[in-house]
Amino acid sequence: MPHLRREQLAGMGIHYMYHSLDYFLECQQELGFKTIEMWCGWPHFLLDDHGYQSTSELKKKVEAHGLHIGVFTPECAMYNYLICAHDEYARKRALGYYTNGIKAAGEVGAKVMLTNCCGCDWNEDPERVFERAASMLRTLAPIAADCGVTLAVETVRPEESRMIIKLPELARLLKAVDHPNVKAALDLTAVGVAGETVKEWFETLGSDIRHMHFVDGRPYGHLVWGDGSHHLGQFIEVLNRYGYEGYLGQEITDGRYYMDPAAADLRNMKNFERYIED
Repeated sequence: MPHLRREQLAGMGIHYMYHSLDYFLECQQELGFKTIEMWCGWPHFLLDDHGYQSTSELKKKVEAHGLHIGVFTPECAMYNYLICAHDEYARKRALGYYTNGIKAAGEVGAKVMLTNCCGCDWNEDPERVFERAASMLRTLAPIAADCGVTLAVETVRPEESRMIIKLPELARLLKAVDHPNVKAALDLTAVGVAGETVKEWFETLGSDIRHMHFVDGRPYGHLVWGDGSHHLGQFIEVLNRYGYEGYLGQEITDGRYYMDPAAADLRNMKNFERYIED
């Protein structure tokens, strides 16, 4: 029987962006989550290149709901702070932003911070984009090490970037950076859109996969499990086969869930319950 530990499931607050942090935390507690992936966007937690909100207050509030922050995720697709930004001013601000994200992650006790390689012009030479991504990650890696944080880099969809959108590109990037605090994150939507499989990712990267965005899709979507075409049990079987013990972030982003995110999470958790071993 496929199985998961409850602590592996990490609730995420993107579809709660029109609700308070308190409401998000209350819902996660009531639904039986033990872990959250902390999405850093207003109104939940404000972070920029100048500073960030109180991490001690955030940690206190999260723990008061019986939760802990397993993964820290500064917004890295829609904001102006992008790993691959080509303008020097933009790169300087991006460096400040991700440095603050790493520091905040360490302060709340998160061992993983997620990022990606958005931020290039689509008509730009891909090799130049690749070198900027590698350079930024090489700069951030020792900062992450000092804070006890591993940067987990995900691939994205071709609508979001023209570089680091497929497994071979990510594997090449990790080799180029070559640092123990820069590893991989697997996003099921990006993997499905690329025509790849979870098995291929484990065969290529193995234990370098440190985090997942584990949601349903067609393959597009970032959907609640049951609203897409993936088979949850079969995916969990693959995780078990390769011994994956990391977090499974519930990055639910489709606009249909914004009005009542708690109801969406309830349906989502019900699909997981049969596989959870407390």
